[in-house]
Amino acid sequence: MKTHVPPALYSVDFGGCTDLIDRAPDEIMAAFCAALRRAGATVVHELSHAFPGTGLTCVLILSESHAVLHTWPETGTVNIDIFSCSPRLKSLEAIEELRRSFGAQHVTVQEIPRADGHHPDVISRSA
Repeated sequence: MKTHVPPALYSVDFGGCTDLIDRAPDEIMAAFCAALRRAGATVVHELSHAFPGTGLTCVLILSESHAVLHTWPETGTVNIDIFSCSPRLKSLEAIEELRRSFGAQHVTVQEIPRADGHHPDVISRSA
């Protein structure tokens, strides 16, 4: 019998990212995609935009839902959101890999339960 896992959003803040400042945008995007793939994600579309002289925004459309990354190299900050409705995606594994990759000294992870679109009897969750 298959156990249902309700969808969750992981909202992540990395600070003190010592290995971010010298990385090219395409290298950051590649690290983001690779971490999600190794954690079980199926990436169906990648999009990124490098802001001249500053950060990067990456969006991954996943079969399991989506993931977004924003960087501020000048302050050593990375924000990541990973939303999944599949138990196959091990979001915390991707987060740990990215923490190591960017050399984050400070990490905050929030797990936010989300409404379950797979089950119509689940109307809402209160905070």
